[in-house]
This record gives sequence, structure tokens and C-alpha cells, in this order.
Amino acid sequence: MRYPLMIVMAVLVLSACTPTVQFSEPMPPGRLNLPNIPKAMRGEIVDSDRGGDSWLMGKDTLWAGEEYWVNGEDFVLRRMAGHIVMSKRVAETGFWEVIPIRRTQDSMYLCQFDDDSDRLQRISAILEVAPETRVSEGTPGYEYSLLSPSAKGFRALLHERLYAEEEGGMLLPKGAVIRP
Repeated sequence: MRYPLMIVMAVLVLSACTPTVQFSEPMPPGRLNLPNIPKAMRGEIVDSDRGGDSWLMGKDTLWAGEEYWVNGEDFVLRRMAGHIVMSKRVAETGFWEVIPIRRTQDSMYLCQFDDDSDRLQRISAILEVAPETRVSEGTPGYEYSLLSPSAKGFRALLHERLYAEEEGGMLLPKGAVIRP
């Protein structure tokens, strides 16, 4: 049952219009982009409970139903502190939504920075700078927190796991088809 939730979360995270925490640049700063999606993450996850909906991760492309995203164009991938970090530009603000993907030996956990007040206070303490509160342009606008950490600061956020993480994990496809 947890796999369909993970697939739905991944699609929502990738296509979210209103991320409540954004970053001034792709994270971690000063790191090179990965040219390809790591091999262990490539493959297909098919949700047989939902009529065969699938999530396909190719060498440089992600597909979810009718939507697809290309690495280097729609998002960038970087590594840090045992995480694959996906950064996706937010069209309304020009800043970046950052999605850490925590990997274990056989699973991956999709994570998201959110505006939980306790987390934001801990982030402020670690970075020694409070997140800047902004409102997006357009109608209706929405409020979001803007972070501009250094690479060292972002590493600390990952080590402290100051992000929301779905319970359970999704098995890494490792080039195969996973049918939960």
C-alpha cells in the first residue's frame, strides 16, 4: 500500500505549483549537476491497484502518466551527504524547489522541505539566518520561505534531516519493473 502513496507523492512533489519553502539556487550550491539519473533509480514502478499507472525513470527522463521531465532542462540532480538532490525551478517565483531523495541500500525516500514552524526555527538556528518570508506574484499569491544556505549549511540541513519524509520507502527499481 505504501508504494502507490509514494508514486502519488512523487508526482505531486514534481508538479507542485506552490512549494512553501524555496531556495535561491539549485542545491547544493557549487556542485556539478549529475548528467544522468543514477542506475539504481532507473526502472519502472507499476501500480496494479490503480489500473497499471506507472512511474518510469530512464537515463535522463522521468515519466508519470502523461507528464515527463528531462534532467538538465526541467530539473537538475546533484549529490550530497548520501542524498540525491533534485532542484526544480518554480515558474511563479524564479526560485528553486528542492527535493532530497534519501537512499539506502535497497530503497529511496522522497523528501520535501516544508514550512513547519519547528523545522524553520531549527533551520534558522543552523544557518544563523532566518528564512526570508516572501509572497509570490500573480493572483492569488502565496507565501513562501526563501533559503540561501551555503554548501556547508545545506549539508547540515541534510544531516539533521530537516525535511518532511514519507513513511516507509520505495524499492529502488535497479533497471527492473517493480509491481507493489
